[in-house]
Amino acid sequence: MGIYNTAIERENMCFKIRLGGTNEFVSAIDPYAAHCYPPGEVKFVEGWGNPSAIIFHTRTSAERAKNKVWEIEGFHTTIEEV
Repeated sequence: MGIYNTAIERENMCFKIRLGGTNEFVSAIDPYAAHCYPPGEVKFVEGWGNPSAIIFHTRTSAERAKNKVWEIEGFHTTIEEV
């Protein structure tokens, strides 16, 4: 977590989930995708500026999504500030 000068800076931070060691970011999380076994699917898009990547408005929501990616796919991910 970064160092912030004011509470406003913390409130304005957004986050993306990056697939470890790549420039791919989570674009969809479907924990109920029936065409997969066990059910669940995570999709990624390439590029730091890709508008299809999900942007999380709180660190808490990003943490929850990161945990869901691990649960579904077992992928190591990082939370990036944007």
